[in-house]
Amino acid sequence: MHHSSKNPRPFQAGPCLRPLPHAALLMLAALAAAPALAQQQLQPVRVSGQASKPADGLLASQSTASRLDLSALETAASIEVLDVERLRARGEATIADLLGRATGVSALGSPGSGSTFASRGFSGNDSVALAEDGLRMATASGTQSVPSDGWGYERVEILRGPASVLYGDGAIGGLINLVRKVPGREAVSELSAGLGSRGDYRLGLGLARPLSERSALRLDLLAKGGDGHIERGDYRNGKLMSTWRWEATPDLRLDLSLDVHRERPTAYFGTPLKPDGSLWRELRRENYNVEDALWRMDQERARARLDWRLAEGLDARVVAYRFLADRRWRNLEEYGASADGRSIERQGYLGIEHRLRQSGLRAELRGRAGGWQWTSGLEQMWLRFQHANDLYEYDTVTQVPLQGFDPGRYIAAAPMLPRNRSETRQQALFLETDWQPTPDWHLSAGLRHDRTRLQRDILSPRPDGWGARFSPTSWRLGALFQPDAMQSIYAQLSSGTDPVGTIATLSKANTALRLTEGRQFELGYKRAAGRLEWSAALFQIDKDHILTPDPLRPRESVQGGSLRSRGVELAAAWSPAPGWRLDANAALLRARYERLFNAQGGSLAGNCAPNAPERQAGLWLGYQGHGYDIGGGLRHVGQRYTSTANMQRLSGYTVWDASLGKRLSDRSVLRLHLRNLGDKLYASSSYTATQVLLGAPRSAQLVLDHRFD
Repeated sequence: MHHSSKNPRPFQAGPCLRPLPHAALLMLAALAAAPALAQQQLQPVRVSGQASKPADGLLASQSTASRLDLSALETAASIEVLDVERLRARGEATIADLLGRATGVSALGSPGSGSTFASRGFSGNDSVALAEDGLRMATASGTQSVPSDGWGYERVEILRGPASVLYGDGAIGGLINLVRKVPGREAVSELSAGLGSRGDYRLGLGLARPLSERSALRLDLLAKGGDGHIERGDYRNGKLMSTWRWEATPDLRLDLSLDVHRERPTAYFGTPLKPDGSLWRELRRENYNVEDALWRMDQERARARLDWRLAEGLDARVVAYRFLADRRWRNLEEYGASADGRSIERQGYLGIEHRLRQSGLRAELRGRAGGWQWTSGLEQMWLRFQHANDLYEYDTVTQVPLQGFDPGRYIAAAPMLPRNRSETRQQALFLETDWQPTPDWHLSAGLRHDRTRLQRDILSPRPDGWGARFSPTSWRLGALFQPDAMQSIYAQLSSGTDPVGTIATLSKANTALRLTEGRQFELGYKRAAGRLEWSAALFQIDKDHILTPDPLRPRESVQGGSLRSRGVELAAAWSPAPGWRLDANAALLRARYERLFNAQGGSLAGNCAPNAPERQAGLWLGYQGHGYDIGGGLRHVGQRYTSTANMQRLSGYTVWDASLGKRLSDRSVLRLHLRNLGDKLYASSSYTATQVLLGAPRSAQLVLDHRFD
């Protein structure tokens, strides 16, 4: 049902978890009570879970592909677990760096969309979702705010293929889940300090302290910055992550988390291409943005999680959370070379502000009886979003020399005012089950039904309003056979949905459209025996109801497009001798449109999906021993197209990295990280048809990691 309203409604506070200071008061009250708790005579705390599981690999605990107590080896899905500390020791510090080592995942981050990734032929924040500890951050106006650095996280879990049965719409390509470190019964103090090329610096501090026999606190702090690899490319980021854990009884545990993130990324919107479409090496450090450019993201997060063992084989979990994000851009964004290639033409002065307030509640029950596990529950999310802009200045076009130019200052077309507001409410019911009829077999199923309601109000310059409702149902079926305890063969069928545009900012024309639908069939094999661990997956995903111009009336759009993505993914970890480890992965992909048209009514069938490299590979060989930690490897991303028309192609690239670490003591390691050893010039993604975002050039960073007693 669709409706419109001419009178915009006030921007009200959410019904769940009022403003973030309330969560801060709860945290302070808990800390104030800690001394009193420490004086009580306490019962020993029962530790649940499987502490013997490793941090990564197929035997690791995972919570992304299933909410049941299953390892990656026991799950009929393609799930990869990355150990953040292992990869950080190789120089992979940011979330984009970490995911660059994952199988078949590529980073596409642009200043306009935040953290964006591609997986299995699908890209963007409406197809590859991101979450923290299983809680998704909402996408609004095509943008998602997620932490940019891996400090404070224990691991990153990647579920490839449709994830809607667990996380709702917008996840046909997969889901990336950041799992944070938690306080424990041991005191931990860790410091990481680094200096690098172009003024780069980082200082990270991690502290975990038991406050009593029943409570503990963890704090993770990070400050980093630098001059960047382009002119006027300075950046600075900081964050504080905190978690207080209270074991009220052996069967009842409460976690309270409060985080603050402040990010000022480099305001870089790309480098122009030559008139023939090739890269311009001599412009590698040029920045054609204005002198007073701005890109800012402020985030605050609060979460309360209660875990309660109701009886033997029956557990309950309730999670309530609140996310706040304020974002601001003020930039000159579009550049292109003149026909003679002697100057750069610039236009597009864009000033934008986002105000996002997301609250949610999830409650679930999990049961176990013999060979049967199940979980069921409900989820509710409220999202309020406000978009402000200055109406954009496109009439002013400036022309500057290739180098040695005055960047100028920002020109505003109008005052910065709120232009539209939206309210999104989502409710979901979900069920997941895993049955072992024999010790060798796992039969799994999942079902989720969502109800989403949107009300969007245009405030200016021409007030208007409309609404939309969606009720998708997603499912997954899986069968897994284990010939022995260290290997498994599986098959999976699953479905998912993606919106035709970000739901929170859905246009009036798109409210009558249905969600796009995807279906996946996957076969896989996993082995975790001895010194060699490897996995393989074959998949096919069909996505239908893609928006496309009507071939008979090209000025009108219909949902007649379809895309088929097929591929194979391989990953292996091998320890050929004590101290040695080889990690390797490769992905081959063929993502083609089965049916799609351009604005002139011409067929685009057979064209490649945009931002979908057909070949990706990663390799790292490392050695630890005799006081040294050394290693080196490569990352390869194949060619890809930047749009459905396939008019612009980005060349593939291979980048070599290395790391040398010397153990100074039992508690200290000094490491030298070398990135892009060959100083490869490459485009990581595109921003417009005439400009691309260049990857970072060769760099070095010296990092000291120290653990205190």
